[in-house]
Amino acid sequence: MSRQALESFINRQVGGSKALLTLFEPLAARVGSMEYTDMLADPALWSANLAKTGRLLDMDGLMLGLDPEICLKPDAFAIAVDAFSRMVQTEQNYFGCIAAMAGPLTLAEKMLGNADQVAELKSQTVEMAEAYCKNRPDILILREGRALGGAHIGMPHRKAYNTLKNMAAYYSVPLGIYIEDYHQEVIPDLAKLKLPFVFFGADQEGKAPSIAALKDLAPEVDGIGVPLDFNDPEQARQQAKSYMEELQGVNFLFTNLRELDNSTDLEATLALVSDLRSIGS
Repeated sequence: MSRQALESFINRQVGGSKALLTLFEPLAARVGSMEYTDMLADPALWSANLAKTGRLLDMDGLMLGLDPEICLKPDAFAIAVDAFSRMVQTEQNYFGCIAAMAGPLTLAEKMLGNADQVAELKSQTVEMAEAYCKNRPDILILREGRALGGAHIGMPHRKAYNTLKNMAAYYSVPLGIYIEDYHQEVIPDLAKLKLPFVFFGADQEGKAPSIAALKDLAPEVDGIGVPLDFNDPEQARQQAKSYMEELQGVNFLFTNLRELDNSTDLEATLALVSDLRSIGS
């Protein structure tokens, strides 16, 4: 376990071992023997529990701040930035450190009730993203759901992402998007956002993106996060083998279809991770 595989992914070095970068903040609270809400209220515990869980799961990177609700409350977001700053200071030599926040369309939908009003939150979204970028994350990930994945990607969406991309470029921070609850038909449109990295969760039917769609998107981006179903370890193994066979020459890493949480079978997950290290080597 090290950040080396994640660095190779970020730098588009396709030939090495595949990085593991999974979503596990709810599980980190369980590993720390506390409630999820209590962990998110304490920046020191939040950072420490993520690092502890990352070591337990043999991950190459840590993602902090994926819960979109964090962005709706200024105090909660300030705690997240504090926790991320602590994580960078103590863990970045060992892990990749990935900051995450709600994407601009998700924020507009949650705060204004309409994703098409995304321009009205331009200043607020840039301010939050910049707070993370000042701490120099390896990637800043924007989490989007049906607000983006259920509609045609138009000019307002592209403008919102272009603004964020320009700001992040000032800090030399690459942007990524984590998209879930999407229509498969939207996948080609994601290239219009001109983001370096796209990470996939489950679509609106709970499925992974088709390999054909991933192949089509790959030339348009720097790297792709391909999801594995950790709730079904045997299926995850088969998915990983298929990705390795079908996506040769594509820069990708393994992520998970859904977040790991209190119901996660740790023993089965550790066995799966061990096998993924072999499959992805």
